[in-house]
Amino acid sequence: MLFSSLVFLWFFLPAAVFLYYLAPGRNAKNIVLFAASLIFYGWGGPRYLLLVLLTALLCYAAGLCLDAAGERTALKKLSVGVFVLITLGILGYFKYYNFFAATAGRLAGKELFPLRDIVLPLGISFYTFQAISYVVDVYRGKSPAQKNLFHMALYLFLFPQILSGPIIKYHQVAGQLTNRNETISMQFYGIKRFVYGLAKKVLLANTFGQSVDYIMGVPSGQMGTLTAWLAVILYTLQIYYDFSGYSDMAIGLGRIFGFYYEENFNYPYLSSSITEFWRRWHISLSTWFRDYLYIPLGGNRKGLGRTCVNLFIVFLATGLWHGASMTFIIWGIYHGIFILSERLWLKKVLDRNPVKFLNHLYAMVVVVFGWLLFRAPSMTYAIDLAKAMIRPSKGLWNAGLFANNKILFLAVLGILLCGPVQALFPRFRNHIFDEENVSYGDIAVMIVLLFLSTMVVVSSTYTAFIYFQF
Repeated sequence: MLFSSLVFLWFFLPAAVFLYYLAPGRNAKNIVLFAASLIFYGWGGPRYLLLVLLTALLCYAAGLCLDAAGERTALKKLSVGVFVLITLGILGYFKYYNFFAATAGRLAGKELFPLRDIVLPLGISFYTFQAISYVVDVYRGKSPAQKNLFHMALYLFLFPQILSGPIIKYHQVAGQLTNRNETISMQFYGIKRFVYGLAKKVLLANTFGQSVDYIMGVPSGQMGTLTAWLAVILYTLQIYYDFSGYSDMAIGLGRIFGFYYEENFNYPYLSSSITEFWRRWHISLSTWFRDYLYIPLGGNRKGLGRTCVNLFIVFLATGLWHGASMTFIIWGIYHGIFILSERLWLKKVLDRNPVKFLNHLYAMVVVVFGWLLFRAPSMTYAIDLAKAMIRPSKGLWNAGLFANNKILFLAVLGILLCGPVQALFPRFRNHIFDEENVSYGDIAVMIVLLFLSTMVVVSSTYTAFIYFQF
């Protein structure tokens, strides 16, 4: 079930909210939330419901083992190690088995492992990382072990964020599972964030995505320079509005039910370096890798050489987390190379540069070429597309075939809203994120955006969120 589907917007969500606020106490409200999450996750088929519940059971058992281990460090390390191996093993089988089987077969020149018909469970990359964060937090003493299996399952299973995040660390919401307040201002703010996110997805991301799909249907060797740049720029806008729109909707839904989720985006296209970009883009993932991979590897505490190795491992893992293909792996390594360059020498050059706009231009060019890798169906296609962008050529397909007035208008609007407007008019951003003040203008804007989004949903075909595939 999609947040942007008619079933969710006009049936599931109103029913869930009505029953939630009708429930008499905290326990009853949590039961309503859990039941709604079961229906939401199992809507497309209950095939992998048991896998999520198994993960919750493993989390619960690991937490109790850590609690019982007391000060016995070796036993605690063993408990964490076994849990992480099991959960990553499950993730690895579903997400990476066929990729590694095919790669091994190509390298050996024969089939070593049979390919399997594996369907990736929805949200597995997200709830697996949440599960690991819980167990590691308990091990570190950052959170007490959860003694209630139902609350453990609720943490992993909440429908606002199970499919595409944000990745919620346990210590961020542990207290909210049993003690939270739902105020009128929170509910209104939640609705506002949800509607803004819906508009991002339906009015902008989906429109950009249709054009990107049309252009990417052209053989890469036949693209001209303008067409190639149009495709990559539109995809740069699409993936931002798609994923940040989903995050807005998830954060908004959380507020409606009394949960505070941390922000997942902070206008990443305003960045002046790739290091800054990763502080602003998919914040919950980058902070997860920082807290649960980079720091345990030693972070920057063991010398420059070890720091560089740790950063490389993190960005290799980031690429792999996004998908089992060479394009994602190379995309992660590509970003890692620029992060390392900035750590070693490039950051000093950027800091000394008097023309700060050039720093921003550098960051955006790197990001745009990175999205080329991210979207391309193969490395061959990515290389051909990059050549078309760099070497001036007309190609067989004119950009005008894909760039009508509607697309151009929305592209300009999208570019302005994803950074420049917020940089030039900070009051605009502050107003959107204002949780206290409500105006008639806010209500009018929300009604218009909800109406337009609904009309588009009614007249369009199914379009999943990009990050559902991860």
